[in-house]
Amino acid sequence: MTRGESRKLRWKLTLGLELLTSVLAVPLAVLFIIAAGAYDFNKAIALIGSSTVVLTSSYFFPTLRFLYLGRLLSKLEPNNWEKLNTKGKVEVKKKLLNFPLLNTGFYIVQWSYGIPAAWKMMHFFFIPEFFESAPFLLLPLIIYPTLGISHFFLTESVLSEVLESDKLNGLPLEEKDIRKVSIFVRIISTIASIALLPVVIFGYLLVEETSGWLKLGDVTLALSLTILFMVITLTISSYLLAASIRRNSKNMMNAFVEMSQGELEIQLPMVSTDELGRSSKMLNDFVKRLRIVVKTVIKESEKLSQSSKILEGKTKDLSIKMQEQAASTEQMSSGVEEIAASIQSTSSRAESQSSTVEQATASLAELEDRIRNVHTSLMDTKNDAERMRLETSNGESALQSTRNAMAEIESNTAKMEASVNVIHEITDRIGLLSLNAAIEAARAGEAGKGFAVVAQEISKLGEQTQENAKRIRTTLAEAVKATNSGREVLGNTEVAFRRIGDTAQNTSQRILQVSSLSESQLVASAQVKNAFSELIRSAEEIRNHTKEQSQTSLEFSKTIGSISEATEFLNGIVNDIDSLAEKLANQASSLKKEVEFFKT
Repeated sequence: MTRGESRKLRWKLTLGLELLTSVLAVPLAVLFIIAAGAYDFNKAIALIGSSTVVLTSSYFFPTLRFLYLGRLLSKLEPNNWEKLNTKGKVEVKKKLLNFPLLNTGFYIVQWSYGIPAAWKMMHFFFIPEFFESAPFLLLPLIIYPTLGISHFFLTESVLSEVLESDKLNGLPLEEKDIRKVSIFVRIISTIASIALLPVVIFGYLLVEETSGWLKLGDVTLALSLTILFMVITLTISSYLLAASIRRNSKNMMNAFVEMSQGELEIQLPMVSTDELGRSSKMLNDFVKRLRIVVKTVIKESEKLSQSSKILEGKTKDLSIKMQEQAASTEQMSSGVEEIAASIQSTSSRAESQSSTVEQATASLAELEDRIRNVHTSLMDTKNDAERMRLETSNGESALQSTRNAMAEIESNTAKMEASVNVIHEITDRIGLLSLNAAIEAARAGEAGKGFAVVAQEISKLGEQTQENAKRIRTTLAEAVKATNSGREVLGNTEVAFRRIGDTAQNTSQRILQVSSLSESQLVASAQVKNAFSELIRSAEEIRNHTKEQSQTSLEFSKTIGSISEATEFLNGIVNDIDSLAEKLANQASSLKKEVEFFKT
């Protein structure tokens, strides 16, 4: 507010208040005194002159009000307003709100001075009698109520222009700082002043008429004017009361209209100290809190909308992942079933391999026994060869016993041939067994490689044994041929014996070689037997492990089935969450649209 605006406002208020005083209250008071005191024309002129002089001198009090209000409004000037802190600004608003009540003191002092001063001033013109002075005593009952109500409402109306300004509108004000004048007090005071005015005027005139103090016919004009000004005064007082209520109601109605249109940036001015004025403050507080709530709801709805969209996207991704997981679990379940079938097949093969190895072990034990028999026969043959060598040696010195020796040689060669036949059969069976062992080792696969090596070595030993048996058989044939030649050519007996001795020596050496080979075969067969034992143990372990793996694969398959069911269940839940997230997103968007109706 500039200084010019302040001066204009003060003049507006002062002129308005003084018009109420000078145009309504003073004429009403003068006319009542004239009518009630039965003043003649001269006395009436003297009363009007005295009242005019006193009224002019009483302007001293409105001047004080003008200056006080000017000092108060000067703080609203831009330079002074910026220097004030919040407390100082609130103090200015508080004083302006309480000023209509403070103004009551100004007019009471003004009239408290004016009534006795006017009565005293009349003494310069004439000395009033008792009944001419008595109406002055009733003036406070006539003037104070109606003029006080009119002054209060007019002051409040004029200052509302300042209180509705942006500077003062938003300032917070405590309830305790406001001198409350309730609507009840306002209405009752207005009604009481309106009712009291005719009661006092007409009551006093009636008393005068009935007591014979006064004849109303003599004051018809003054009484008529009194009634006219009384009606005007009552009308203005009622109008100012209605205007005060209408102003607050209009402000609230405008606020409610703006709120109904979603506008929350309103700031309802507090222009009175009644319930409506204080309600504007409460409504401002409510709108302020509602604005904070709506802003919070808008922000949260935006966050909710964004979060719901993110949730919707996440649930869709999760749904896709769950479907992929379900497909993966199906594939895993199929793979586990295939693994279980493979483990079952491996277990069956392991059991078959164990049976085969047990059979091979039995055959190997039988082969070992036969090798032992061959070894025993070879030792016997060695002893026989030794004896033959001794006999041939003795035959050189005793030709007599040549025939017997030769017969014995034939007998021994026959035994040897039988032994060679046995060896030949053994070597044949060794060959068959080694072939069978090689076949079984090939069938065993990776686990039978060691056994295949042993079978190969046995096959080689059998071939060597067979070759030695052939040699022995050849040697025996030669021995038989030599004995036959000895019979035919006794002359060559010595030579033949020598040859036989050599042959027996060779035979003994070869038998030693065969015996050594048979011992090697025994060692090899023992190793093969141990290898077969290890193979049996490995087969048992493989069978046990495959059984455990089979059980584990079954349990794993059940677990995967459970996981698949849980995945399908979770997939259903994710689909539900997806639909709920979509609904939540729609609800958040709807909430956002609804809340965006409010302008914060």
